[in-house]
Amino acid sequence: MKKGILFILFCLALVIPSICNAQAVDKHITGDKGKSYYDDAKTKPKEIYNTNEVTVADPDDPAHPMIYLQKEGPYFYYYENGKLKISGWYTTNQKNGTWKYYDEKGTLTKTEKWVNDKLVQ
Repeated sequence: MKKGILFILFCLALVIPSICNAQAVDKHITGDKGKSYYDDAKTKPKEIYNTNEVTVADPDDPAHPMIYLQKEGPYFYYYENGKLKISGWYTTNQKNGTWKYYDEKGTLTKTEKWVNDKLVQ
């Protein structure tokens, strides 16, 4: 009986990470709504960003408002090797501020300036 329970627990430990695609990350980095997105059962995060919930009235069905998630705050995107690929900032789902792009070795390759989702430099 103990072997059966241990086997089930082992199987669950293998399966659960691949089922859960989003997990909360360190609140000091991303705030209360931070999410870390993983590719299948890999252990390194692919993307980390905050979201804000926005509720909008549905004119066709006022009893059921629509809920949207907007990116808000710091944004990080990683290579498979765990090195940072892109870092930037979102304000109400729009790129703002300095965005930095890195190669797979971690060397800065490009810097862009964004204002309200428009590239300015």
